Amino acid sequence: MFKFVYKDIDFSYKLDKASDPADDYHRHMHYFNELIYFIDGDVNYTVESDSVRLSKGDVIFIPSGKYHFAEINKQKMYERFVLKFPNTIMPDFLRKKMYGANSFFGNHKELQTQFSQLDSYYNNFTDEELYTIFVCEIIKMMILMCKEPSDVKKQYNEMLSPIMRYIDENIQEDITLDSLSEHFNFSKSYISNEFKKHIKIPLIQYVRTKKIIAAHNMLLAGKKKCEVAELFGFKDYSTFYRAYVNVMGFSPSNRK
Repeated sequence: MFKFVYKDIDFSYKLDKASDPADDYHRHMHYFNELIYFIDGDVNYTVESDSVRLSKGDVIFIPSGKYHFAEINKQKMYERFVLKFPNTIMPDFLRKKMYGANSFFGNHKELQTQFSQLDSYYNNFTDEELYTIFVCEIIKMMILMCKEPSDVKKQYNEMLSPIMRYIDENIQEDITLDSLSEHFNFSKSYISNEFKKHIKIPLIQYVRTKKIIAAHNMLLAGKKKCEVAELFGFKDYSTFYRAYVNVMGFSPSNRK
């Protein structure tokens, strides 16, 4: 289907079966932001501790470093527009609004016109022109989304949500099952089991991945590699390097 990739923007229109996906539907995080406009299908989408059964016109904003996955009815086609972009194109005021908002925005069918227009631009402009247009349109869409309150009905995990928020707010600290158990007054086994049950990955893997993505964004802001490794609690640079490559797929020196 349609796809435009240039510099640090990736925009595509996708229509596929879950049995033959164009995306990794399974649990993951990434270092870029993702905006999904849902057109059709039977999909339950999870971002961190919130889950929503998607309806036509729903928009999902997945910030950098947020854990997410989709559960797909394999008997139906999954149709959507997908925009991937970095923090650097977002003005500070807008980034704060979007990062502080719910990831699910409902009843935004009017945005399909804007997404369709991006599709129509593809053969009419150069890559540089398209990149500039896409940056402007992404910012415009997010401003409009912030103006309208979300009316999405979501499932909310009351036990995991405060733990995830605590992890985000203390990501540079040494976060362990012991420290979380003490802070939240839950047993280590209960926290561990709940994470595996609802989030589908071990808690420590979740924390380590978040640390690396946060470190990556700090490197992009100009921090030195050894300084960043120390800030995020890695005992030495080689340990940080191995963890970084494992999560990001490239070395700190080759960061995108």
